[in-house]
Amino acid sequence: SEGLANVGNTWLRCDTRLPSGLHSWVLCDAPRNVPSIDGLITTYVDDLPALNIESNGEVGNGFQLEVIGVDHVVVNTPDLQRTSDALAGVTGAPLKRVRDAGNGAQQGFHRLGGVIVEIVSTPQTLAGPAVFWGLVFIADDLEAVFSHVGPDVLSPPKPAVKPGRYIATFRSAARLGV
Repeated sequence: SEGLANVGNTWLRCDTRLPSGLHSWVLCDAPRNVPSIDGLITTYVDDLPALNIESNGEVGNGFQLEVIGVDHVVVNTPDLQRTSDALAGVTGAPLKRVRDAGNGAQQGFHRLGGVIVEIVSTPQTLAGPAVFWGLVFIADDLEAVFSHVGPDVLSPPKPAVKPGRYIATFRSAARLGV
């Protein structure tokens, strides 16, 4: 169970042998089992106990996570409709809405259990498959997380798109990848 952490209803595996970033995901109870969803490496389990993992909530060096869950996974794609159709076809989770993010960028949203999948497409995105682009955590006290890791690692919290919520972004100094 080394490198595993339970964050709400999501398990994260931190593998220092891999380059920084999000590389794959494991879906539970998906109606179809394919090795990739429009380029996103995907594996499946029938239920969470099949993962056979335990964790004390620490992720390396005794750092205790100060978050309560995963809000959403961000996917970047050159073709929002293609990636949304592929995700819906495998998971049965329909595209809930599309948001114009300005400058030709669009965001599409699917809900997989308690986690949102945000699919982003911009005019600058190069042709090819979809790629994992980000992971957004929920914190009870974002200011406390910011104070814990500092401004060199995390941007100061600012209002998010959704009223009443705040967001902060890990900086490249965190070496987490995109």
